[in-house]
Amino acid sequence: MSSESTASSIAEIDLKALLSNLQQIRKQIGDREILAVVKANAYGHGALPIAQYLNQHLSKPPLWAVAFLEEGIALRSGGISGPIILMTGAPLAQVKEIVAHDLCPVIYDAETLQALSRTAMAAQKEIAVHVKIDTGMGRLGILPEKALTFIEAAVKTPGIRLDGILSHFAHPDLADAEFTGGQLHAFQKVIHALEQKGIKIPYRHMANSAAVVGFKDAYLNLIRPGLMLYGYSNIENRKAFRLAPVMRVKARVIALKTMPAGTSISYGRTYFTQQESRIATVSLGYADGYPCSLSNRSEMIAQGQRVPVVGRVCMDMTMVDVTSVPTLKVGDWLTAMGVEGEQSIWADQLAKWADTHPYEILCGFGPRVRRHYIS
Repeated sequence: MSSESTASSIAEIDLKALLSNLQQIRKQIGDREILAVVKANAYGHGALPIAQYLNQHLSKPPLWAVAFLEEGIALRSGGISGPIILMTGAPLAQVKEIVAHDLCPVIYDAETLQALSRTAMAAQKEIAVHVKIDTGMGRLGILPEKALTFIEAAVKTPGIRLDGILSHFAHPDLADAEFTGGQLHAFQKVIHALEQKGIKIPYRHMANSAAVVGFKDAYLNLIRPGLMLYGYSNIENRKAFRLAPVMRVKARVIALKTMPAGTSISYGRTYFTQQESRIATVSLGYADGYPCSLSNRSEMIAQGQRVPVVGRVCMDMTMVDVTSVPTLKVGDWLTAMGVEGEQSIWADQLAKWADTHPYEILCGFGPRVRRHYIS
């Protein structure tokens, strides 16, 4: 049987759309290199299939950004040989594995630097690292005033190859232009001070997806797109870049009932039918990544028509009023996210209904939603 014939829910991943999005980014940034963000399982799209596809279809594959050791090892085990950056750093207990798999950690403290050096020297290797500067995020990184001393020590440390320097914008949508500009200025001051000392670092990166759209000054020589790869812009400029959402989510109708007016639907009795209504139960719930906050607020698409979600979203199921679609039957699919006919509902719309952001929607669709890759 095909995977679709047995699945309760499916996430269709359009790899052609992914490649198109990357090509749009490439047109914007010119010949600068790309650090493709595939952490969090490529925002729910599947890190290894995404990386393998781009490796096969690009003459110059990107560098890869993941969050944690396990994500980096999974890419290496799947045949990804290019640089893999561990964006959250190198916990001391993981240093041996990081060196063994030739991963490139982001570092920001002397203890980690020395541990990497000792382990690399013992393995007769040179380990690449990127140094993070905290210009205003308040999360990871060295403060700018301490960066020069740390980096001067790093370049002299045996077994260490300083390949990159980076920082991170505090406003993902760059809404506060003054603060964002101040962050870039602080980062550039560190780079300039290093160059005055004769230290030239190969990769310098700060530009996220929003900066690709609207902040060319932040491009430097390595661009770090994440959300844009998957078809969205957090500054609502998707059409200008012809971005195409990569993931479509479908859920199976597993029950249909005709309910009289005044019938309560789902837990908590938060919804009552206003008239005789045909209610479909679909196999997608908050355990699959369809947030409970969409209860009584969102819609799905049935046979090309928008239909409302009614009642509280359950762990494994959601109820939808399909009175307007009389030919719908058990076993049919509803589109929870994607396009069907002339109607579309994408992650940014779901995020507005759920009072969150597209990142959380995309990352939320878990392994019970079977991935189906379309190339």
